[in-house]
Amino acid sequence: MTIEEKYRFADFTLPNYKNILKLAINTGYRFTLFDTFFEYSNQSIILRHDLEFSVPIALEMAKIEHQLGIKSTYFVQLHGDFYNALEMKTYNTIKEIESLGHEIALHFDSHFWGITDTQQLEKFLLIDKDTFAKYFGKVPRLFSFHNNNAFTLNCENDSYAGMHNVYATKYKNEYGYCADSTGFWRYEILQNRISEAKDNVLQVLIHDAMWQDVALPPRRRVYKTIDEHASLMKKSYDETLVKFGAKNIDWEGEV
Repeated sequence: MTIEEKYRFADFTLPNYKNILKLAINTGYRFTLFDTFFEYSNQSIILRHDLEFSVPIALEMAKIEHQLGIKSTYFVQLHGDFYNALEMKTYNTIKEIESLGHEIALHFDSHFWGITDTQQLEKFLLIDKDTFAKYFGKVPRLFSFHNNNAFTLNCENDSYAGMHNVYATKYKNEYGYCADSTGFWRYEILQNRISEAKDNVLQVLIHDAMWQDVALPPRRRVYKTIDEHASLMKKSYDETLVKFGAKNIDWEGEV
């Protein structure tokens, strides 16, 4: 078995993402947003996106879902290493995702704040919650943890800082879970789990850059996203100088 076969690189393409969603619909699953009272119908999928690397790819996924009549939740980082949620283009893209009928919520990075206890967790969640509300014009009702550690995995209350916790005990103990974390199926193959229809309620976690137009290893998917973002930044720099009538000087002279 090759590495490509072992880790199912071909699964993680945007065309196949659409196929997986269609499979779920044809199997009888209904897509639902997170319910703060844990009230879900049988054969429900709670589709969740943790925005990690590429907001533009997240938008492509949001459009696919919209075409299929699906609503999902996009958890946005305020302290991400790979994108700035408050930079104009990214901010507008996140708002476009929301305009398609999806919910946006907080993807909370406890590492940024160095959190080690529940008191600190409540304090800094409130800070990020307030920042999110000021910029995005709505108070987030949900949050997910970014890069879980021993402490956050033990934070299993239904809510903190007035926001629903998608790692609450009930989600772990009573509902199914399938994730593409680090670019492969960590637990079970999502297509198989859907086809078997063994979950009354299934939470599915998706990470944007782990899905590309073509089949690639996970590391190459992320590198491709980084390279594309760098190209956009260079283009933005050149366009900004043109916009303001400034000189853009390189080795060869003015560009």
